[in-house]
Amino acid sequence: MQTHTDLKKILVPVPLNSDMTDALTQALRLQQVYGSEITMLTIVSRYSIFHRMLNPEKLNKHRKKAKRRLKKLVKKYFKGEIPGNVKLKVEDGGLISTILKTAKGIDADLIIIKKARRLPGRFKFLKTENADRLIAESLCPVLTVAHHPTPGEIRTIMIPVEILKPSENKIAWAISLAKQFNAGLHLVSVLDADIKVRSSLSYKQSRKIEKVIRSQGIEVKKEVIKSNGDHPGKEVLQHAASVNPDMLVIMTRKESLIRDHYLGSFAREIIHHSQVPVFNVVPATDHIPFDVLRPKHQRAKNSSKQTT
Repeated sequence: MQTHTDLKKILVPVPLNSDMTDALTQALRLQQVYGSEITMLTIVSRYSIFHRMLNPEKLNKHRKKAKRRLKKLVKKYFKGEIPGNVKLKVEDGGLISTILKTAKGIDADLIIIKKARRLPGRFKFLKTENADRLIAESLCPVLTVAHHPTPGEIRTIMIPVEILKPSENKIAWAISLAKQFNAGLHLVSVLDADIKVRSSLSYKQSRKIEKVIRSQGIEVKKEVIKSNGDHPGKEVLQHAASVNPDMLVIMTRKESLIRDHYLGSFAREIIHHSQVPVFNVVPATDHIPFDVLRPKHQRAKNSSKQTT
């Protein structure tokens, strides 16, 4: 089975103010290489059932007003006409539930949100607890932009390696991004045991992943850094400052038959403190063996060995 790593449809939830700029810019950079369709979503306050029944025209006017404002802002961004591959959508309801419902409705492959400390109005969902919920409950990857979108050319993508989490879906996405942007991958893992690096599970896992990536013709570097006793997420980010990657790719939660709708402390640390965009991969519904990422002739050899 081949994992899905295409970005045909990107959902960008935005407030009706200038804070849409970074998220839209990031979406357009991905659209340029993937040929994606971008849906800009803004969410208006939900009226009570009583008001919906009593005065549905008021709700329609409210939505149309929001749509006009959204259209005006997006046209201003493009300095003219809105491209045909950028769609505008207005929905009413709860913030997180409406974003997730819309993503499912349009069959989104990616959600992009601007992560900021302070945003006015209803988009305060980007505060820590609400952003965590959106990422944890999403059925597709979520790209968080903290300060600035990735540069025009993505040259280096960093992948933190966690030995207690399956990495197949994360690596598949990293490979897809690297191929599309002609970027190199940088593996980093933290060793917190007092043993030789080459004897550690961190090194063995990184080496295994490195071989898979190299089989795809992608430049890759691996590093195992010794822990200084700090939180692993902080240590990865400290190391990232010296590597200066253009993007981080992480797995947000464990792969399991029953989805875990929460973020681990490692993911939270990376998401909320990374200076560069973080591509948050959700576990695949089905287990994806590393073998599907190998060249076809190698997979054929492995298959014949197993049947003999």
